[in-house]
Amino acid sequence: MAIFEKSLQSKIILDDTEKLVCTLENAQNIDKHTEYILRVQRGPSKENKWDVSRRYRHFSALHTSLQQSNIDLPLPPKKLIGNMQPSFIAERQIALQNYITEVLKHQVLALSLPVRSFLDPKNYSVTIREQALQTVSIALRGDGHYELKEPLMDIGWRIRKQFFMVTGTDTQMNCLLTWMNYGPDKCLSSKDLQVAFKSLQSMSHPYIDEILGYQNLETGTYVVRRIHDNGSIRDILYGTDYTKNYLFKYGNPKIRKPFTCGQISHYGYQILQALRFLHDKGLPHGHIHPGNITIENQKVLLLDLENVLLGVPCLYRPYLLEQRQTNTAESIDVYCFGRTLYEMAFAATFEQYYCDNYPEETSENLEAVLRLCVSSASCKHGGATLDDLLHHPFFTRATLNGLTPRADCRTHLKFPLPFKEELKKAIGIVELRLKTDQKLVRNAKREVRIQEILNSEEEMKKQKRRAKKRDSLWKSTSSLAETVRSHSVSTASSPTPPTNSGDVTGNGSGPAACSSPVDGRGALLQAICSFDRTRLARVNFR
Repeated sequence: MAIFEKSLQSKIILDDTEKLVCTLENAQNIDKHTEYILRVQRGPSKENKWDVSRRYRHFSALHTSLQQSNIDLPLPPKKLIGNMQPSFIAERQIALQNYITEVLKHQVLALSLPVRSFLDPKNYSVTIREQALQTVSIALRGDGHYELKEPLMDIGWRIRKQFFMVTGTDTQMNCLLTWMNYGPDKCLSSKDLQVAFKSLQSMSHPYIDEILGYQNLETGTYVVRRIHDNGSIRDILYGTDYTKNYLFKYGNPKIRKPFTCGQISHYGYQILQALRFLHDKGLPHGHIHPGNITIENQKVLLLDLENVLLGVPCLYRPYLLEQRQTNTAESIDVYCFGRTLYEMAFAATFEQYYCDNYPEETSENLEAVLRLCVSSASCKHGGATLDDLLHHPFFTRATLNGLTPRADCRTHLKFPLPFKEELKKAIGIVELRLKTDQKLVRNAKREVRIQEILNSEEEMKKQKRRAKKRDSLWKSTSSLAETVRSHSVSTASSPTPPTNSGDVTGNGSGPAACSSPVDGRGALLQAICSFDRTRLARVNFR
């Protein structure tokens, strides 16, 4: 088993949240059709690039699969006649570049399997679902506690996380099974994972959902929980059914029902209580967002605590990479909590990694909390702590109602001491990878700025050379005109005397030998300038 674990750790696992940048490099005609060469880059490293060849029909198929998101995307129309002309191909290449750029602007689309398989077919195939179904079916037959009922297709944003409806063999109760592959941040051994899940299954807290069953396998883990008919907070915000497709639910929802300020205060305080409890036990959540929280009987329940153990990346990781100080376990939870509150308050998300502008109707205390979590100043210099937020006036009001846990409410989570040390090391490795990636992003941005400066300086030098060339040409032209003008004036004031034929001698000593070409050109120019056509005789042709 130890040998197998080493082979697993040596295998490179992709981070599915890494940004993909696509550039249409070229177009070529092959077998009476046009293929476009796409240059794709993963993350900030310029070395991580590859080329993909796509036809227009591939773009059209991608567009069809993304239409359920209700996001308006500028796909150019199909053309049947004249589609092989070079001018048309050039125009279409620009239009397709605008299309794929617009697709990648939306995180909900950029993280979807259709887009990833379109740009990176080597690492993202449609067989991911089939492999998960096969693995879970075999595991459930060996476990014997649950029976597979049906798969729930694409209800979550993670590509490598699949959902299944299962039925308990003893209770006959329908439950929700989630299968998750191990992520790039997995640092715990199989033995440590068994210890961690055993402790999580016996955990008790009023604001954390319980785990009914689990099983750790070679490539991932499945977890069984109760079904919450209301879905997650995100489903409540957008009035959707949790069994619907993720793109359909959250791409561009038609219904938006933000929470009231009082609800945000109550539920936010409960989330903070659960996070404070987990951090006291040495287990950060790391994946707080509206899709990982549900509400039942006027209290929140945190879901997916196992994500940090399985080493999968956070939904907000692309935004974390843009920051400097948000790279510790607590600061990550605070930042994710701030983005969650923002979505609860406005039923919308913000695309940048920070937010400094809020609607005028936002309450003063809520805005103060959001600024502590997601403002540009907090992202740059470090935000608040969980204790700071718990003692903020916006949340202290929640202690005056009955939605807080009673004093006799039992909370329990106990990890063995050796596992605590291993968990601490694993969290340190995750934080180090985040810091390293943040530095890579900063270096990439710095290189872009330097290149822009160099390009601008080179352009300025070119413009200076062009201006200098124009000035020299103008000066030479002006000097020539001045020379011609001076000769013209001198010729007009002292006309050249006529030359007598008798003065021309064979030894060249006459006046003709003394005349210069410049005087001849001056006389000719003077004759041309003094020409008067009115003195010409009129001739009648019959």
